[in-house]
Amino acid sequence: MEQILASAATAPIDVDMNNFMAEVVEGSSQIPVIVQFWAPWCGPCKQLGPVLEKVVAAAHGKVKMVRVNIDDNQQIAQQLRVQSVPTVYAFVDGQPVDGFSGAQPESALTQFVEKLSSMGGAGADIAGMLEAANTAVETQDFADAMQIYQQVMEADPESADALAGLVRCLTGMQDHQAAREIIDQLNDEFREKPSMQAAIAALELAERAAESAGDLDLAQAAVAANPEDLQARQDLAMALFATGDNAGAMAQLLESIRVDRSWNDEAARLQLLEFFKTLGAANPDVMAARRQLSTLLFS
Repeated sequence: MEQILASAATAPIDVDMNNFMAEVVEGSSQIPVIVQFWAPWCGPCKQLGPVLEKVVAAAHGKVKMVRVNIDDNQQIAQQLRVQSVPTVYAFVDGQPVDGFSGAQPESALTQFVEKLSSMGGAGADIAGMLEAANTAVETQDFADAMQIYQQVMEADPESADALAGLVRCLTGMQDHQAAREIIDQLNDEFREKPSMQAAIAALELAERAAESAGDLDLAQAAVAANPEDLQARQDLAMALFATGDNAGAMAQLLESIRVDRSWNDEAARLQLLEFFKTLGAANPDVMAARRQLSTLLFS
């Protein structure tokens, strides 16, 4: 568990002109940011980097580390008057407050990080960040959501909600193996969190659906041959869901409900509700399907 949290929370972010403002200037108002300037050809950089990452990891989310490749980002290096590499700057509240050049022993790096940790920042808006990440998940913007969840874990490495969010992102990106590896290492305390239980349920649904993905052509042919074969529609819905065609999957279930709502103890409606729960109320496909379901049930 500690390894999962550490790897998600402390991996340094590569920064360029596109995200320097967000990650360093704005980010340091929430948590102190250490910026390592380096270059691929720099031997001392290769010595300093892993040790600095280790020390930052030991701070348990009190500071964040990013990296700037000066060969690819000369403008940033020039603006901050970086004369040689490795050079390290520390930012708090958008301003550089400390720094050093050259490789340093681990003891010196520990003192540097401890000093920076004590300076703190304004504090991350964890609730707001989680809300933004959850909204991104529901609109299937998994890349942005994962980045926000990782930022939350930088500020709060013990956040079960953020870790659950990472699982949901990996599930949505169809990296079921990585999501399962996280789940399998959870202790009971993390597993019992409501957000984690929801993430586990979403993963289990995705894993079940993935088993049907290979039968997509067969299910499509069965439905085409007999549109009232509701088991075939159920199989087709799961296969479509596995491929990421959420709208298509829900359309099959809605048609099944239209044909015979009571079939197999309302299996289509129950499966549709499971899709709703997994994808989230703000998902556009869910909102459209909810309206269609209401029309079917109450017309």
